[in-house]
Amino acid sequence: MNLRQLHYFVRVFEMQNMTRAAESLYVAQPALSQQIALLEEDLGVRLLVRGSKGVHPTAEGILLYRHAQTILRQVDSTRSLLAKTNDQISGTVSIGLASSTARLIALPLMKLVKQEVPSVVLEIVDIPSADLTRLVLQGRVDFSLSPDQQPIKGVCLTPLLVEDLFLLTHPSLKLPGKHIAIKNIASLPLILPSLPNKLRARVDHAFLAERLTYNLFAEASTSAILIPAVSEGLAATILPYSAAHSEIVSGTINSYSIDIKLSREIVLCASDSLPPTPAMSKVIELCKKLIKQLVLEQHWRGCRILY
Repeated sequence: MNLRQLHYFVRVFEMQNMTRAAESLYVAQPALSQQIALLEEDLGVRLLVRGSKGVHPTAEGILLYRHAQTILRQVDSTRSLLAKTNDQISGTVSIGLASSTARLIALPLMKLVKQEVPSVVLEIVDIPSADLTRLVLQGRVDFSLSPDQQPIKGVCLTPLLVEDLFLLTHPSLKLPGKHIAIKNIASLPLILPSLPNKLRARVDHAFLAERLTYNLFAEASTSAILIPAVSEGLAATILPYSAAHSEIVSGTINSYSIDIKLSREIVLCASDSLPPTPAMSKVIELCKKLIKQLVLEQHWRGCRILY
């Protein structure tokens, strides 16, 4: 097994088509097929299965793909460290974001990075918050912005901000004022993050502390589902302002502060054993700069900066 074979395998896995993968790699398809066959022979397992609708991974192929991503990223980071120059920062930087955070900062961060360090390629990995730190430990992402992350071996934590949680509703639901008591939320149909989720756990604890139960309409693992559900008027939800920034500004979602203090902490998580590349250090710097700007200019409301 060698790095070229892993690179070829990852490309075939992602494109699910041997011909398109070969074209993107600028190699002949028979040569690509041969390298995949040699990799399977070396590992002693079947990694890919060809079918009428393309190439599909086996269970062993999925496992190798996860590890291959980590290996190739670490190789790329090592090259960046050894080849760094004083006049240019380059390389690929991957950041893991909870979907609620990604909805506010992903695109502005991409623009800022391209403006400040055009030779750096930024990858945004938008996944449920429960999986973010695992990706840092695996080396799949260079760093993450993880909600309510507790100390964990192998990860360096830097608190960034505390953000309040809000009740988010469809405009057709008429509530008096912009402040609501938690007892008045209990009767509303709610769509909430699926467990295990630290934000959901905080909501559950708040209702339990008040000896209240809530009306659970549905659950979803990401804001990509939660926010459209609110926009459609299916149910209300409890999330940070960042999750529905554009909808609140446009008036398709209303936000209400809650009388019980509900908040979460966003923490920057990075490996404490792998040295940061110049590109990673620069992106972290720009990420902090962007967050502070968004908060100070009131684009990210209900937040308190911790750095």
